[in-house]
Amino acid sequence: MKLLILMASNPYSADFNTMVKFSEAAIKRKDEISIFLMANGVYCLNHDKMKELAEKGVKIYYCAHNAHQRKINPVDFAESSSMYGLSKLISQVDKVINLS
Repeated sequence: MKLLILMASNPYSADFNTMVKFSEAAIKRKDEISIFLMANGVYCLNHDKMKELAEKGVKIYYCAHNAHQRKINPVDFAESSSMYGLSKLISQVDKVINLS
């Protein structure tokens, strides 16, 4: 199954832990998982757990505009995207989970 998690909460919220647990469960099931970080969710790029998920095969995208607004520097394990990119991702997955 192709799964997309939309994350708009900061990495110190309960939503962050939920995202990590969902991702780890999906990895065990051999699902294809993508995470899209937007709004305050782009702060998650600074958390070590995001790089660990990327190393396990999770595709991580973030809204470049939201990151620029919050002065978040680009990282090598995530792909810069946009709301248009998000709309394309949504059309390519089976399930979308929104954490905001």
